[in-house]
Amino acid sequence: MSLSDKERKRGLVLAVGCLGGLVMLDETVLGVSLPAIREHFHLSATTTHWILNAYMLAFTCFAAVGGKAIDLFGFRPALIACSIVFAIASLVAGLADSIAILIAMRVVQGLCAAIMFPMSLAAATLTFDENERGRAIGILAAMATIFLAAGPLVGGVLTDFLSWRWVFWINIPVVVAGSVLACILWRNPEHSRPRPVIDPIGLVLMLIGLTAFIFGLMEGPDFGWLSPVILGTVFGGVIGIAVFLVYETRKAKPLIDVRLFKLPPFHASAMIILLTQMSKIVVAIYVPHYLQLDLSYSALWAGIGTVIAVLPMPILAAPAGKFSDKYGSRKPVLFSMALLAVANILIGLVMLLNTYWALAPVLLMWGIFLPFAMIPTGRITANSVPRDKQGEVSGLIISARLVGGTLGVTLGSVLLAMGAGFTSIFVTMGVMIALACAYSSIALEYDSTS
Repeated sequence: MSLSDKERKRGLVLAVGCLGGLVMLDETVLGVSLPAIREHFHLSATTTHWILNAYMLAFTCFAAVGGKAIDLFGFRPALIACSIVFAIASLVAGLADSIAILIAMRVVQGLCAAIMFPMSLAAATLTFDENERGRAIGILAAMATIFLAAGPLVGGVLTDFLSWRWVFWINIPVVVAGSVLACILWRNPEHSRPRPVIDPIGLVLMLIGLTAFIFGLMEGPDFGWLSPVILGTVFGGVIGIAVFLVYETRKAKPLIDVRLFKLPPFHASAMIILLTQMSKIVVAIYVPHYLQLDLSYSALWAGIGTVIAVLPMPILAAPAGKFSDKYGSRKPVLFSMALLAVANILIGLVMLLNTYWALAPVLLMWGIFLPFAMIPTGRITANSVPRDKQGEVSGLIISARLVGGTLGVTLGSVLLAMGAGFTSIFVTMGVMIALACAYSSIALEYDSTS
């Protein structure tokens, strides 16, 4: 039986939604399993967190290239190659008998995610007409948040009832089913698009700068902050990032158009996206850590305990978007950011009581206000740049989100390695969000579009 065009498009959105959701799942499912992995390999806290940051760094640095994969290689060849490599990396990660192999496979997974995630969004936008794209993107966002919310529970169930290895193996059936279905349902666009230009020098500079900077921060507590290795890598990372920014401003077709950051509303909204993602990763990783290490919860109960924080996201994602369409974005974003700062600080302080029942309502508060800070900010970002730059905004938003995730893991890793405890992570996060909220109240100047 042949499918109608409407059914084919709907099936394609569901297929690529599974692939994009898989990337979201990897952000939260592993947090619950990290204590078990740490115990199995007898790792330090810093080395354990490299399992997360290796993935995030690879994803961050190559996302700008991955977004051009359809135009460079074609949808089916790019997706087939990427899916096969991702599945193999997931298999080997689950079988790994050394931490070096596990971290190497996480790098490979991050490279594949850098292609799969932006390609999923591009496939939906290329398949649907302009008047249908909003609904398609909304479906993708809803699926992504469902996968995101399911992560802690799935991680807890797999770790407690099977093994932490299944946290990686669960990727295989999802990526295979989603890729096969997407390849079957995909139709090439009628109008070809110009072949994109890749900026290899910019890519190398960003890779060197970010990796050196993050390595220096994460390893500082172990090596000593004044050791030549740490001073050299942090300083080299800062120089690499600075050279990258200068180089990109002089390119006609840059990897990332950093010139847009000169616009106050744009760089303020990008900062909000970075910090909200940073907060999301901090909650998804370090709340289950706290529940397992300080309250002696099993992986399953730590996952269940964390779900209350992420469960509001798939429920409130659509209402948050509609709310900003109706009432504007600036005031809801600033109000939500202020309450998000309070929620982070309260999470840290309540952890000192060592009781989940005091922590749960604060986690719920955090989960309710996060979507109202994150989602309307995308509208501000789009409205703050010229019309001819709209195509670059999505790539910049993805980059800001990924850098936020990387810094979130790094913040927690550094503070824990210094012996500061879980409370310091969330209080620091809350103070950062409060400062960003204060600055954004000035930078996000009110107008009819925001």
